[in-house]
Amino acid sequence: RPTQISIRIERERDTVRIELANPYHDAPGHHAGNRMALANIRERLALFFDLEARLETEARDGSYRVSIRFPYRRPAK
Repeated sequence: RPTQISIRIERERDTVRIELANPYHDAPGHHAGNRMALANIRERLALFFDLEARLETEARDGSYRVSIRFPYRRPAK
């Protein structure tokens, strides 16, 4: 079944922002794995960026959205 997923990645000065969205259907039984995956991503962001990173989720109006923000760091020369 076709579905639309949108991904937007942008750098705004010293911040990288990633936004993902996909259709959301409240189906029982699938949420435990999703929560574990999001918790793992949050933990990795915290380990690498400490309190400078954020991961937020929202399910509203038939869409599930994930927003991730973290500092932009220039590669070492």
